[in-house]
Amino acid sequence: MRPPVEIFAIACRAQGVRLLPRIETLPPVRLALADISLTNRTWPRCALLVPQSRIPNARALMQYSRMSDPNNLATNRNQSWSRYWATGALHSCVGSFADNYDGQIAAFWNQVFARLPPAARVLDLATGNGALPRLLLESASLAHAQIDAVDLATIAPRWPQTLDPEQRARVRFQGGICAESLPFADASFDLVISQYGIEYTDLAASAVEARRVLADRGSIALLMHHAESLPVRLGRCELAELDWMEQPDGLLDAARALLPFLAQLGTSAGLARVRSDPLAAQTRAAVNQCMRELDQRADANADGAAILRETQANLAGLFNASAQLGAVHAQARLQALLAALAQARLRQTELVGCALDEAALHSLIEHLAGARRYNREISLIRVRGHLFGWGLQLRPQN
Repeated sequence: MRPPVEIFAIACRAQGVRLLPRIETLPPVRLALADISLTNRTWPRCALLVPQSRIPNARALMQYSRMSDPNNLATNRNQSWSRYWATGALHSCVGSFADNYDGQIAAFWNQVFARLPPAARVLDLATGNGALPRLLLESASLAHAQIDAVDLATIAPRWPQTLDPEQRARVRFQGGICAESLPFADASFDLVISQYGIEYTDLAASAVEARRVLADRGSIALLMHHAESLPVRLGRCELAELDWMEQPDGLLDAARALLPFLAQLGTSAGLARVRSDPLAAQTRAAVNQCMRELDQRADANADGAAILRETQANLAGLFNASAQLGAVHAQARLQALLAALAQARLRQTELVGCALDEAALHSLIEHLAGARRYNREISLIRVRGHLFGWGLQLRPQN
């Protein structure tokens, strides 16, 4: 296993962060990359060096970015995921599954659910739009199971409205719930589950809460982001492409500069002004050059192509509509696009920062188990041959 300082250096280089001099003299550290707000200005992708002994996991480490505004990161995360779930996406891997999870992911959960008694009570942490409750309700052997599904974000899944009243009454969704402080009595649940969710929390605190609300003979099953999984690799690539688009004098700066000229093209007088202005020609040339570079980057790296092509299409639509929209409305649409990219950056930064390596996984297991004795089953979850996460099952010993 690489030493922590070397891992830190590799992570910094991957994110384009310049290393501090004589980093080899630092104690073991872990890296967090976050957008930090100071005096109403955002400083993106700040590298935070914190002694590893003080930080139990990536989520707690990233909380150091809240020093200037304790509510900033939590609020941004809540808003970002609330917007995402409001789109109606069932889960966070919509590019990999046509509907709900299938393949090895579905097999993992079907194995977990098969061990439950018919009237089990289940808690789903960080449920999103309820992909796991939907899988559970499809299990014929759990006709009387009750499910509480909670998330920090605002959630209102649509699919439960298609259920008959009896089934709909078996699942209860609650938004605005922190996994670190659950509103349930001790020993309430036979099973606590989470997929791509619990790793975004303060694991030391949420593990204690999960254990508190679990019945004495209850089980825990989690599917979590693996630090070397395909989603995390794609997240790193998306962050690199966001960095490229957002660099000074890059694509987004060029697009911002071009809009005022395009907005004038709706009138003959405006068209004449733009044609006689050499700065307009220079700005258009800069945008065209950025678009050529974008094509080259997208063709060279399929893993980062999606965010590039999506942004390219959005900008092209905005450019074409600018003359009709006018300067004010065109700028408003650009700001909406930039806000969406900022939300994407937040989600991908957290994905990369919160994914678990083997050491973090075993630390979480110890927090979850506490003094209880569990049979522990760790698996690598793959989707169409690609590593997609850690599978973890903790079952009480006989």
